[in-house]
Amino acid sequence: MIQELATRIDEKRGELESWFEKRFGDSLPPVYSSVDLRNAGFKISVVDTNLFPAGFNNLCETFSEKASAAFKEFFQKNYPAHQKILLIPEEHTRNLFYLKNIEALKEILTKADLEVHVGSPLQTADFSPDLILINNDLSAGFPEYLRGLSQPILPSPHLGWHRRRKSDHFALYIQLMREAAAILDIDPWLLYPLTQVETGIDLTDAGCLKRLQESADRLLLQIRQKYLEHGISREPYLFMKDNAGTYGLGMMTVRSGHELLALGRRVRNKLEFAKGGRRVSEYLLQEGIPTADLYKGKALEPVVYLVGGKMVGTFFRIHGEKGEMESLNSPGMTFSCLCFHKVRPPTRSFDLTYERKEELFVVAKFLGQVASLAAALESEFHRKEKAA
Repeated sequence: MIQELATRIDEKRGELESWFEKRFGDSLPPVYSSVDLRNAGFKISVVDTNLFPAGFNNLCETFSEKASAAFKEFFQKNYPAHQKILLIPEEHTRNLFYLKNIEALKEILTKADLEVHVGSPLQTADFSPDLILINNDLSAGFPEYLRGLSQPILPSPHLGWHRRRKSDHFALYIQLMREAAAILDIDPWLLYPLTQVETGIDLTDAGCLKRLQESADRLLLQIRQKYLEHGISREPYLFMKDNAGTYGLGMMTVRSGHELLALGRRVRNKLEFAKGGRRVSEYLLQEGIPTADLYKGKALEPVVYLVGGKMVGTFFRIHGEKGEMESLNSPGMTFSCLCFHKVRPPTRSFDLTYERKEELFVVAKFLGQVASLAAALESEFHRKEKAA
């Protein structure tokens, strides 16, 4: 499927570029974003889009240089008079990997000929920025120190997880992918996960659990029907996710709606609370896409990084203790910078062939761009909502 899809993307490149240009219109692409992909062999899709990406330290030198060039282009085109950037990171974190991300991001921005300071407006009285760049997903809410500022703020604080919903993003992504799939002349289901959202959920309430169970079974039936249509001989499954979550928290694998009627206390506690102790009441039921990609027998998934809507780099998330059907975004994951420009002929240690890796990057770029377009439309919606 990957080979055929990559060929069609290449053949339809002109039509796709025209479609992207028309659909973006006057919408500003996200200053940066990252997407997680899952490739099942029979279908491939974005399964999560992050508008406050925290893995710039995982980009190799070549990809970091591409990111610098893309940032320079983005700011020259959209904010030509804004050269002093205040980079606001996560607050009170001791996560060394995250701090390496901030260090790498600052270096990438500096090489884009930008003057960068790291901190908050309260901590940098001696620095007067032209623009605020947030690398904090704002799960805890809209910070007071960002209110009333005259400088542009990217991304919009209204896209933080205190307000943003995965279901809104995927509704846009699915609609866009249906349009793109018509250009490619393929079934759009091959490029997106079926989803359903349930709100106002209390996992201690039997009525809420019954509602989740019925919703999960309906979605599993839809997936099963698509499997039959495409001759796929395996049982479908779902991920139940916090609809406003991050870091892989508030998630479980669901193979039958019945599982949701008998949640143990330990599982329920895991699902009910998100980052910062926020209580979860909205859940996204999302089609599970098993990964067909392996590294030394370990499950992996591509992660695509974009700046200004353009792909600047790709690396792989790997988890040695998770299987093909499980989420890899969990403690114990590692990252490998298997860059396409460093691809060599296949070895036994890497289970993707040379040709398939090249094709995978073509497809990954396309999927990332569609997700970036969805995020741009998402941001535009919030901007208009705020103006109203």
